[in-house]
Amino acid sequence: MTSDKQNFRDGIRHSLPFLLSVWPFGLVVGTLGVNAGAGFWDVVLQSALFFAGASQTVMWELFPGGNPIWVIALAIFAVNFRLVLYSAAIGRQLEPLSKPRLLSALFLLQDVSLAMGLKRVETDRGLSWHYYMGLSLVLYVIWLTATATGAAFGVLITEPRLFGLDVLVPIYFLCLVMGFRSKPNAAIIFAVSASVAATTYLLVGSPYHIGAGGLCGMGVAALLAKSAERSGTEPI
Repeated sequence: MTSDKQNFRDGIRHSLPFLLSVWPFGLVVGTLGVNAGAGFWDVVLQSALFFAGASQTVMWELFPGGNPIWVIALAIFAVNFRLVLYSAAIGRQLEPLSKPRLLSALFLLQDVSLAMGLKRVETDRGLSWHYYMGLSLVLYVIWLTATATGAAFGVLITEPRLFGLDVLVPIYFLCLVMGFRSKPNAAIIFAVSASVAATTYLLVGSPYHIGAGGLCGMGVAALLAKSAERSGTEPI
């Protein structure tokens, strides 16, 4: 049986490849924050409390436009609604936890911890709290450091798009999605989710396309899983 220390070290080791995407992503969020008119500590505090790059990006894009607070809050909710589903998925896989440990795990829940946590479930070691924390804490610290760096020096970058920084967020999520490409029915789920997201973006606009695409993709995945269970084939 793997020790707690080994699980924690495994989590740290498995987090390292993602630093290449988390670091520049954090720089972009920090830069967006100061360019939107926020102060250094405002950006740092937001990152410490949110730990959700996509919703932070949406907030800083909407903040300078004078939008009402409820509009910004609704947009953030639309982007972060996927975390409700994430928590249900990862909560069933984690070992039985005390309430403090469970709350700490849910606070650090994001795309990478979900993706890597579910991959860990497929191994004979299972998903332990120590592995999960080793993975997530490294990403949290790097995220805070990156956003603080972006907030400190972001005023020097007045137009992030000129440096191609705006494409880092899509690349980040694309890398996560590609990690599940070998799953049964992955192509169908990806196609439905992408089509719905694109259609919603064209008809309604951002950020609602994120929630719509995600929900439809998960709905198709659930239907295909039930169909596979009835037919006795391998579920997704």
